[in-house]
Amino acid sequence: MRALAVLGALMLAGFTASQATAAPADRAGDAVVLKGDKTGMIGTMPGEIVGFKWDDGWVQVPVQVDERHTINVRQLYPDDTGTNPYIGDVELGFEVEVYADPKTRSGADSDPTFDVDDELTFMAGDTGTVAPADGDTPPAGTDDSIRTKVDVSDPVGGGDDGVLYLFQSSSLDPSAGKDYVDYDFKLNNLTGGQTLLDDYGYIHSSNPEDSTVTTDKYELHSFDRWQEDELKVKAGNSTGADILDREVAQATKDGCSRSEYTFSGRWTEDSKSGNDGNTDDEGTYVNVIDGPVRAIRTYMGANSGPYVQREHIYYADHEVNTIYLRVHVMTDLYAWTDYAPSAIGMTYRDMNNLAGVPIDGVPDTVTPTTTSEVANGAYAWQQVSGAQGTLSTVVGSTTDIPNPTFGNYYLDDSTPTAGNEVQCGGDGQSIGSSGFGILGPITPNTDPRLATDSFPVNHLTVDRVRYFGPPSDGVEQAENYRARVEKPLTGVAGADPIAGKAKFKLKLPKKTLMVKASKKAKFKVRFKNVGGTKSAKAKICLKGPGSKSCKRGSKLAPGKAMKRKVSFKVKRRFRKGKRIKVRIAVKAKGARTARGVVRIRVK
Repeated sequence: MRALAVLGALMLAGFTASQATAAPADRAGDAVVLKGDKTGMIGTMPGEIVGFKWDDGWVQVPVQVDERHTINVRQLYPDDTGTNPYIGDVELGFEVEVYADPKTRSGADSDPTFDVDDELTFMAGDTGTVAPADGDTPPAGTDDSIRTKVDVSDPVGGGDDGVLYLFQSSSLDPSAGKDYVDYDFKLNNLTGGQTLLDDYGYIHSSNPEDSTVTTDKYELHSFDRWQEDELKVKAGNSTGADILDREVAQATKDGCSRSEYTFSGRWTEDSKSGNDGNTDDEGTYVNVIDGPVRAIRTYMGANSGPYVQREHIYYADHEVNTIYLRVHVMTDLYAWTDYAPSAIGMTYRDMNNLAGVPIDGVPDTVTPTTTSEVANGAYAWQQVSGAQGTLSTVVGSTTDIPNPTFGNYYLDDSTPTAGNEVQCGGDGQSIGSSGFGILGPITPNTDPRLATDSFPVNHLTVDRVRYFGPPSDGVEQAENYRARVEKPLTGVAGADPIAGKAKFKLKLPKKTLMVKASKKAKFKVRFKNVGGTKSAKAKICLKGPGSKSCKRGSKLAPGKAMKRKVSFKVKRRFRKGKRIKVRIAVKAKGARTARGVVRIRVK
């Protein structure tokens, strides 16, 4: 699931040719997303990580750090949930890694520094060339001893690689004075000193919004969880017309008892009967993040699937829209975009229907997409294009469901009347409606809490990556988008050739260690000198609840690594299930300290 959560193939039109020369191929706007342990900046405060490219001199560029942590999913709802039977008791739940947000019940990351879970994001168009290795002066306002060189390469091929340098600075703004995405999140029913955290309607309530994502290439409007009602494409010479009726999430094509309306607690607002009343609705925001490089909007709650999660990551001309399915056994499920009559005159096409069909409210027959084209590493594309602009969607999924049945959804009918053409809201028409379908007939259990021998838990993540482009985008561009989603840019942090001091890079166990109370957790610490000079004698220090210790290491030449066995004693008083973070630091005089965390759970 994490792999799809960090898909980074995202085009940012608007860079000049000179700005894009160092970016791989035509991917100047693709995002590069690096986990904390891949940056060489572990232990640095997020607000002190800044980015620079070399372009005949240092040029600061925007970088963004988003903190992530692992929490019990039950934490995302209040302890007292009234009559809702699906959320479960406080003792129940499972762990999930999410973006941290102190404004929501996700909460702040317990480690305020840049740690292994966190993500650093920058745009490929903001990379440059390799800085000279002859001791060139570092950027003004940065710490000369703390820097990392990130090499960006393109698996699709066809262009030069890019290079970005990360520095520490207590005075510079990581945004470099730029803002590629403006996310204005607004809840209409909060007044005075009320907050999203304390006053959100978690149970049996809609939560009216007036939230807008705005970039140079598009504008999206949301009026509740799961509900979008405006989309304007502004790229190139697009007209900028609002072409969206509604964004749909629906169980089955022939009923409305489960749709984006019921998911949002709006039982009385759909246009069809069949709902069973507001006895099992809930919802919660996981995070609302507005940064200089990207914005993130994540929420949970879908009736009897309180932990079904939808995550929107917005870039300058691109959105990564991911659904994590966590619900009991179901039949078929769908997610599609229903366009407004203002989209009439556009053309729909996909990878199996290259010639396309007109969007005119008159039904057409199209060749369907099959499971093999959208599951586990395979991606299909759909495109709606016209004077209004172009929306190209790349669709994929990751699952361990045996023999799943997936496909596309398409219906263009201004007067839909068939039993499997039910419209649960909006204008009642189906104009160029297109998206993804889990066709059933049975979708197995995907809620970890409900796993039994008869119904083991399966996993399913559905990702729809939407590009907002000019009217001229066509088949070739859609194929290019698909290739870029399939093979995102890679970023590798290595030794900085212009660094003149020793610098350690740390490798620790990634899995949580299970240890009994009063026993020792034993593990290996591996560290490498990725700096430019030999280090002084290193020291490995451990710090955790009720314990602190250090162990001596040796001097390390550039490029050399060392392993040391260490241990941490778990106190007798710690109860079963308690989670412990042990902070590790490798330091030496005159060298940059490397920091990391080892997680322990008392068994």
